[in-house]
Amino acid sequence: MSLKLKSLLVTCTLVFSHVASADISGVGYASTKSEAKKEALSDLSQVIKSEVRSSFESTSMNSGGYAKATLKVSSDLPILGAEFDVIKKSTEVEAEVTLTSSKVIALYLSKLSNINDEIDSSLSEIKKSKSNSLKLKAYSNIFSLLKEYDRYESVLVILGGKVLNRPQVTKAKVKTELDKLNSDIDSVEFATTVLAKSFLHVENVFVYPPLLQNSTTVSEFGSVFMKNLKSKVKSSKDIYDASYILVGEYTLTKKMMVLNYELLDSHTNEVVTSKTININKSAYKNLKTKPKNVDFDALLNAGITSSSNLHVALNSNRGSQNLLFNDGEEIELFIKLNKQGYYYIVGYTQTKNGTMSYLLELQEGMGESRFIQFVNADDTNRWMSLGAFTIEPPYGVESIQVIASNQKITTLPSVRYDEESGYYIVSKDIKKALVKTRGLKKKKSKKVEFSEDVMSFTTMKR
Repeated sequence: MSLKLKSLLVTCTLVFSHVASADISGVGYASTKSEAKKEALSDLSQVIKSEVRSSFESTSMNSGGYAKATLKVSSDLPILGAEFDVIKKSTEVEAEVTLTSSKVIALYLSKLSNINDEIDSSLSEIKKSKSNSLKLKAYSNIFSLLKEYDRYESVLVILGGKVLNRPQVTKAKVKTELDKLNSDIDSVEFATTVLAKSFLHVENVFVYPPLLQNSTTVSEFGSVFMKNLKSKVKSSKDIYDASYILVGEYTLTKKMMVLNYELLDSHTNEVVTSKTININKSAYKNLKTKPKNVDFDALLNAGITSSSNLHVALNSNRGSQNLLFNDGEEIELFIKLNKQGYYYIVGYTQTKNGTMSYLLELQEGMGESRFIQFVNADDTNRWMSLGAFTIEPPYGVESIQVIASNQKITTLPSVRYDEESGYYIVSKDIKKALVKTRGLKKKKSKKVEFSEDVMSFTTMKR
């Protein structure tokens, strides 16, 4: 894949704040009150994402029963009980939004209790039923509820809450039971028709492609499914103008695919409704369901460094997850640090022509200064554009890793300039390159802080 830089712009659209104690807050600026509040909620979602990653990526299992694989970090976790403080200034409106743990923990516990009751009700129906079709429907509903449960519980734990009664059934158990039942959904066309019926009551929906569970890149199946689903719902072309978002994920069994889509409020990320369907293997037998280089994807997203005081975030003009771009389309990348500091960016390209990692040039100059950017106090907590890029062949998976520090960065991975590609290549072996970049920041001290974020996107021919 070739990313051609078209322009370098410095923009400021959002202001972010970091977590203080157990409360979480965010800030947004806009010309109107409603837009400022929307920006503040978007800010808050990014902060929650950072906190979830910091809390859950560091261990494989905690006392609450969380497995690392259960919590794929995302920025669409639900916000309940947010309180706003709006200030009208001479040229803009400033909105600050806060989740006060002492006030909202009860809301999350109540939501989890309600979901648990629904799961118990469906389990009771299954015990009474002798019909396989009714069992299929009930287990599908339970799978949707368990997905929803995970999202609310992850925020609750970040806020310092504790779940007393978890569901008596797991997604793994439900998946096993679903695999015993037969599905009559034998085509992508039929699958999207069934799924779309659950979302026809809303308009202005931004549709994401479904991802394989625990993956962050899109497969061929995901691309085909999204295009088909978009034609059947009242979709929006721009995520930032959408009233709702559709986020999908699937897991594979021996006989079928279990696919879940959640309709989320684009402001608060609360679940409006969700739907799980079971797709017969014949429907996707000619489509690749596993994204390219899924092993490296997992490696890149594991072990991410995050300091409680320093946060760095990546974003794009289509958000930061479930990203799929077609040839000729444009992607604009953004970066944000919550405090004064330095950063550099490593890119990882995986295409049919091979793999490579490279340092991204951020400014003109000589030596290592070309790859390092300084964020001063005036630009902290503000999104800054890394530029607009066009998508050109060869197609594949592109991953971006940003590493930030509050101290001047004096050591970078060694690179060599490749005239044919125009990249400053770290290594053709991307796994070795990842070890190099993370090895540079293992030193810990009270004065030196490091933070990291990653973002991946898939490119395909239309």
